Amino acid sequence: MGPVQKKKTDNVADQGPTSLFLFTPSSPVRRLTNWFVNSPVFEWTIIITIIANCVVMSLDDKLPVHDKTVLSLQMEDLEPIFMIIFTIEMCTKILALGFILHKNSYMRNLWNIMDFIVVVSGFLPLILPAGLEGSINLNTLRTFRVLRPLKLVSGVPSLQVVMSSIGKAIGPLVNIALLLLFAVIIFAIVGLEFYAGALNTTCYSLDDLNTIVTEGEGGAPCFPGQEKKAPMGSYTCNIQKSVCLEKWEGPNSGITSFDNIGLAMLTVFQCVSMEGWTPILYWTNDAIGSAYNWIFFIPLIVVGSFFMLNLVLGVLSGEFAKEKDRVESRAGFLLLKEEQKLEREMNGYMNWICKAEDLVLAEERTSEYDKKRIVEARRKAAEGKRKQKTEEEELAGATSEFWARIRRARICIRRMCKQQWWFWLVIILVFLNTCTVAVEHYNQPQWLTIFLYYAEFLFLGAFVFEMCIRLYALGPFIYFSSAFNRFDCVVITGSIFEVLWVNLQPRAGSFGLSGLRALRLLRVFKVTKYWSPLRNLVIALMNALSSIMSLLFLLFLFIFIFALLGMQLFGGSFNFPDETPTSNFNTIINALLTVFQVLTEEDWNNVMYTAIVSQGGRHNGGIIYSIYFVMLTLLGNYCLLNVFLAIACDSLDQAAELTAAEEAEKERQEEEQERQRLREQQELKAIGADGQLGDELRGDEEEGGEPPLPDMDDEDQVRPILPYSSLFILTSTNPFRVGLHWFVTKPFFDGFIMIVILLSSASLAAEDPVEEHHPRNLLLQYFDYVFTAIFAIECLLKILDLGACAHPGSYLRDIWNVLDSLVVSCALISFYFQGTPMGQKLKSVKLLRVLRPLKMVNRVPALKAVFDCVVTSLKNVFNILIVYMLFLLIFAMVGVQLFNGKFFYCSDASKGNAEECQGEYFVFGEHGETSPTVERRVWDIKAFNYDNCGAAIITLFAVQTSEGWVDVLQNSMSSTFEDEGPFPWFSTEMAIFYIVYFVVFPFFFVNIFVALVIVTFNELGEAELTDDIDKNQKSCIDFVIMAKPMEVYIPEETSGCLYQIWRLVTSPPFENFIMLLIVLNTVLLMMKYHGAPLHYTDILSDCNLVFTTLFTVECVMKLSSFGYKLRQQESWNG
Repeated sequence: MGPVQKKKTDNVADQGPTSLFLFTPSSPVRRLTNWFVNSPVFEWTIIITIIANCVVMSLDDKLPVHDKTVLSLQMEDLEPIFMIIFTIEMCTKILALGFILHKNSYMRNLWNIMDFIVVVSGFLPLILPAGLEGSINLNTLRTFRVLRPLKLVSGVPSLQVVMSSIGKAIGPLVNIALLLLFAVIIFAIVGLEFYAGALNTTCYSLDDLNTIVTEGEGGAPCFPGQEKKAPMGSYTCNIQKSVCLEKWEGPNSGITSFDNIGLAMLTVFQCVSMEGWTPILYWTNDAIGSAYNWIFFIPLIVVGSFFMLNLVLGVLSGEFAKEKDRVESRAGFLLLKEEQKLEREMNGYMNWICKAEDLVLAEERTSEYDKKRIVEARRKAAEGKRKQKTEEEELAGATSEFWARIRRARICIRRMCKQQWWFWLVIILVFLNTCTVAVEHYNQPQWLTIFLYYAEFLFLGAFVFEMCIRLYALGPFIYFSSAFNRFDCVVITGSIFEVLWVNLQPRAGSFGLSGLRALRLLRVFKVTKYWSPLRNLVIALMNALSSIMSLLFLLFLFIFIFALLGMQLFGGSFNFPDETPTSNFNTIINALLTVFQVLTEEDWNNVMYTAIVSQGGRHNGGIIYSIYFVMLTLLGNYCLLNVFLAIACDSLDQAAELTAAEEAEKERQEEEQERQRLREQQELKAIGADGQLGDELRGDEEEGGEPPLPDMDDEDQVRPILPYSSLFILTSTNPFRVGLHWFVTKPFFDGFIMIVILLSSASLAAEDPVEEHHPRNLLLQYFDYVFTAIFAIECLLKILDLGACAHPGSYLRDIWNVLDSLVVSCALISFYFQGTPMGQKLKSVKLLRVLRPLKMVNRVPALKAVFDCVVTSLKNVFNILIVYMLFLLIFAMVGVQLFNGKFFYCSDASKGNAEECQGEYFVFGEHGETSPTVERRVWDIKAFNYDNCGAAIITLFAVQTSEGWVDVLQNSMSSTFEDEGPFPWFSTEMAIFYIVYFVVFPFFFVNIFVALVIVTFNELGEAELTDDIDKNQKSCIDFVIMAKPMEVYIPEETSGCLYQIWRLVTSPPFENFIMLLIVLNTVLLMMKYHGAPLHYTDILSDCNLVFTTLFTVECVMKLSSFGYKLRQQESWNG
């Protein structure tokens, strides 16, 4: 708190001349308020009040029609108290700092501006007219006060790094947001032109033209025309039963539509998020056909989702890395400076003490007893500098024979705990305990249940014994100084509590803590000497925990704010007559889970549709509430969650640096050993007679060497013939082989083969897979014979030129040539087995030939870098996969213990177990429109369950993909007891399991795989640099080489009409005028909407004609002044 206090004191000294034109800096009121505002007690009191206010707001359960619970009415009585406290805080700060006129005044701080708006908005309901205060709810603004504890982040470096990186990235992120908005507007305008009104048609029954013929759960768009005239891929109604009419509001209550620019932008943004974009594609296919429809959606996904949204990853990753380096370097500098200062002060103090003691020792009047005391004190001080006493010193400190024996026993136990056999014994016990936990499953045999019951106590006792032994041998201080030991203690203590809870509490469920013991297997990576990359990866992940915890704190604040905001906007509105959806904002728990669901992008669009319908739908202003979900998706998913990727990139960088440092140390040791060996050889050579021994050593090194291969680094150089015999027949000077080598190394040969490969791939794609004896297939079969013959001849020619496989550089020494020979061999075999089932299976192998164009990757450095990055990433992914699988196994074991046998259900929801789920029951149609039917009750289990470890792994992997995980969450929260049916919201606390799982896997581990590709690509790019220049210098050199002077056209004649036109079109006012026309034309295109009056459409068409004329005039003027060739040199003009 020292630096913070100093900063505050400096700010107080610069408070301006007066506060509110009344109180000078020296007035008693101003000094008292300054002291009060700058005291830590005041700051923490306000923060605690903010937290209490947020808790009170979260306890306000929302009911339909603005009803309130008794608890909500009681909490309303606390609102005046909070308002008084916040008002006193605001007035006190205004008195202490001044209002706004001078530097460091109250309104010159962003946090204070937010507080001022919140406090003033709290008084608005009191001054509004009667009946209007209920329609404006400003309580939500108070939730943003929960951000105020972030002002104290200066003392937490990891939180400071995360917040600073996000703050520094705001500028680039705003640019990306504007670019994304521009792209969304462009695609929305195109969609408005092509699909306006297309989704408003559906099939209506001929018996009742107001009844929609449903397809699945609702209607589907159709093509309003005859089936013969319908475009390819479109959907037409059955003319015998229905007719296609344009009076449907559209899919999703008309929200998914291109009828106006607002709905079109919302639909385009949904497609960019890649959630539910395929139904939109299929609906437009049904309405207008699928022949050219893909031209709109594929560029939309590629540009919007694959490219623009991933720009956020690069921005956040770069800012996080730079900010972490800056904070760590500054923190290291300050720590080193503080340590040096303390060391100087301590050394000065100790020197003064030692000089005083020397003077005392030098005096004759000092007794021998005092001299011994001083010497003993110095000896103990020297021993105190060591962290641990030696065994001799520990035994020497024993006061009796009994304590000496106790200390000898402790030393023996300590030696035993440090032995390798003891370590591996503990690891084997952990592995066996993991196996016993993993084999537990539902409906297991009785003997296995009894065995696992006693095995649990046996392993728990063994781990408690091991913990006590290590605690006694090492001592509490040394034992708890290790993070692994602290983790062991927490897990074992939790396991003891879990065992007591399960065995003493009736029908108590397991907490799954025993599955966490498998994490102790990570200790293997700490000491292993044979897998340094994996060990370094684990160390880097452990070092990233502080940044992850800081990000989780920010994420919790973000989710909490949007949950409270959602409760104020949609609380109690999701209670429809049919049902209340599971994703709602009625309580704080439901709101938190719903916001978290939107962050995972699982079915977020349906939650938005429900919210819009609950607020009046598309036609009554409900569409404005889509801004809440768009902002939640952009800020939470695309910005905040992508910081996990930045942390993952930084962790992999740290692991790579550790591995590189170890490899460099290993190389240094090898070089040292090599130099030592050479020195010994020189000594032996000097000792030996006439250097005979040295000659023999040199002779041994030169024997067995192979002829050097030609230098192939220069890609433009023609590959020379190999200096080996081909097939033991053709030498390197054979005329036939020389001519053959000249032929296969010519560029036209590779070009011809590439063309044949493309034609072969096209012929395979053109085959009819349904009708095998189609005339087109018979024609393509002859082409297949020709292509296979060409490829076989190519393989034969290259084998004659390079040789088969006996020497370096031969044909089968290249993996691509192996693939070619395999494909050709399979094709020849398929011809032999043609007409048989074996021939059909081998025919698909020929598709591998489309991979052969990858041989051209070596000709393009950029493609080669990308391909090498993919291959290298696949090699390095194995280390991450091991840690990934271990954590997945741990979560699976915990899931089995939590939900084993609890995912059963009865088809009749009123029955709760298998005994009651017998017989038959009535099923009524929706809204009672049909007569009830009789169905048999079925006792079944959910498709995704945790009955055994294998099923749990599959369930968790499905949850990790964020596809359908909300249903698994609801099943888990509804689980009751083993062999009993579900009860809604019975175990709400089980959501914690999935939240932790999402943080570990989708938010972090999945991003590690992405970060691996990024880090690998950067490493490969840096590996291309030479030792003499760094990356920045190479970028400067490349820029200088590629830079070209800007060409500015100036007419030769400086008079005449063309010269005046050139001056006009190159003037800044003209460019600004054209930019204004472009903006106005864009706004004009956005004003179009489906169902507009005819005169309105005519006005838009006339205005569009005017803009087209103006742009044509601009084009003609530039063509006349620049000429066609000069104008086309600029890409925008082209």
